[in-house]
Amino acid sequence: MKLNISYHLEENRLTLPIEITNDTDKDQTFYFYNGTGALARNGIRLFNTRDEQIEPYERTFISPIYTGDKVRADLLAPNETGQFELPAKIVEEDGELLLSFKGISFRIVRNEKFYLTFNFLGGTSNLLEVVV
Repeated sequence: MKLNISYHLEENRLTLPIEITNDTDKDQTFYFYNGTGALARNGIRLFNTRDEQIEPYERTFISPIYTGDKVRADLLAPNETGQFELPAKIVEEDGELLLSFKGISFRIVRNEKFYLTFNFLGGTSNLLEVVV
């Protein structure tokens, strides 16, 4: 699976659009679901300008609310590309900025570059330069 990410920043909201392309010769079924925070917690990695991984400020483990509804599986045929999104908030706490996805948050510095990558389905996305 091939992953490509970008970002969209509007006020205190960051959206991480993710393109997933099935570069195999078989249909691929997967769950792009972040209701428990596990997708962001397991997939998002941040790095500073020295290529050092930024440790999470907080990891949140959320228990799913049982509604009886089943989560729909995502399916990509060979060579098909799907568009997905992970939303995040930028929160100021004690004079510091936090980039907070459901399931994980990171301390970031205003107007300083950091780099973000997303790991999913055994693939790693492009390295995305971000400035907030």
